[in-house]
Amino acid sequence: MSAISDNLIHFLARNDKDSPNRQFSIFKLIIESGLRTSRVQIKFAEGASILNQIICFTDIPLRECNEHTSIYGKFGIGFKKAYVKNAGGNPARYFLDYMPGQTGTENIVESRGGLYFSLCEQYKFMNVLNEHIKTNPDLVLFDHEGNIVITNEQLKTQIENWIFNFSFEKEMGDLGPARDETNEIDLYYKEREWRLVPSQMTILSNAAMLSSDNNSFYYKFNRKDVNMVVVPNEEMRSTVLDYFLSLRSSDDSRLQDFGANVLPIINYDDLQKW
Repeated sequence: MSAISDNLIHFLARNDKDSPNRQFSIFKLIIESGLRTSRVQIKFAEGASILNQIICFTDIPLRECNEHTSIYGKFGIGFKKAYVKNAGGNPARYFLDYMPGQTGTENIVESRGGLYFSLCEQYKFMNVLNEHIKTNPDLVLFDHEGNIVITNEQLKTQIENWIFNFSFEKEMGDLGPARDETNEIDLYYKEREWRLVPSQMTILSNAAMLSSDNNSFYYKFNRKDVNMVVVPNEEMRSTVLDYFLSLRSSDDSRLQDFGANVLPIINYDDLQKW
């Protein structure tokens, strides 16, 4: 039994998980307009964080999603991994959200949490540099002879790169002592998350487009990019099937493909019976 899924499932409308009809409305928007990014917060030490536009998926095999669906609901779309990879997706990069402290022993400081400490230091450095650029828009770095070694454009690009990289970071949810000393669990690590994070490369490659309000991005996809749809009950399964069949008469050839070759529609609760 494989521990890795061929699907990357996007469970949609978590806030409406108890309202399948509302979820269905959002589902139709995704099929017709594409996956839309939403603002995700990446937390660092001392209350610091960055916000970026992100789309999230899980790599958990569907048969093992009970705990996941209890949080995010049972309405989802299973995308082929190749689609998410080609659109620029990557697994989230998990870190132990634990800041090392002094031990009061000959070891001086703890080793645990070293990655988190390093990320927080990078984050602080990025913020200091960004503030200097805001107050001095033409900031450059010189060597001891007065030659420009890093241009203003390179500094700004590096900040964009940091923000992009930080957007794949995710805390494990490991807030207690080390794993072998507690019954606590790594809450977020279990989600096996993948992410799409827009960037200049995303736009240049036409993987996504900026929304009309300039506040989010859309990733369009075709029928061949999707493996299946997951729904919360049999009534919604019929509703989704009728919707796909109605797309056969669409003026959009992309949508017609969804009607001509209807995706498998899985009632999640039925799956668990077998």
